[in-house]
Amino acid sequence: MSTSKAIRLGVLSLSASLLLAACGDNDTQDTTPVEDDTEQTDGDTDAGDDTAADNTGEDDTDGTAADNTPDDETDGAADDAADSQGIQGMTFSVSLDDAIDQFYETFGSEDINISEIQFNHDDGRYLYEFEGWDGQYEYELDIDAETGEIVQQEQDDDDDSDDILDLDGIISPQEAMGAALDASGSGYVEEWDLEVEDGRTIYDIDVEGGSDQQVDAQTGDVL
Repeated sequence: MSTSKAIRLGVLSLSASLLLAACGDNDTQDTTPVEDDTEQTDGDTDAGDDTAADNTGEDDTDGTAADNTPDDETDGAADDAADSQGIQGMTFSVSLDDAIDQFYETFGSEDINISEIQFNHDDGRYLYEFEGWDGQYEYELDIDAETGEIVQQEQDDDDDSDDILDLDGIISPQEAMGAALDASGSGYVEEWDLEVEDGRTIYDIDVEGGSDQQVDAQTGDVL
């Protein structure tokens, strides 16, 4: 009886040892996959961060490609070219007052009556074209508005009388052209004349792309 009990106790001890060993192996196997899963999760997170960085780069590239500044500047340049069309926005080295003084100096007399002054573009030049008289001669003079060069000069016998421009206190051509364009509402100035009509000195403004206007040279009123 004692021998049998001893055998049973030995078998039970061996079984318990085997069970403990088996449990130990299982715990070790379970721990390893958990650690692997954690590492894989970290790897996935890094990959996601890289993807976000790539997307940011693509957005920056798109933003650069969407730069329309050159086109806008081109459009602005085209608008500026259209706005500058016509003589109303131009300045010349020889003003109207300078040209009048040169007319008198050229013919050596301030007693000449100026009957008409025309400003236009002819043969590649902007010219002041004068006509005048003094009861003995008729005078014509063309002056380059940029250089002051005398392009044409004539003095002929002529005792006829003609209109006389009243040049005292007249408004400038720029003021007259501005008033004319305001009244027209569109277009640009191609040329102008100072002439006498119904006893009053007027600017006759030739408006291209709009309606021609007459402006009182003394008051600036559009007639």
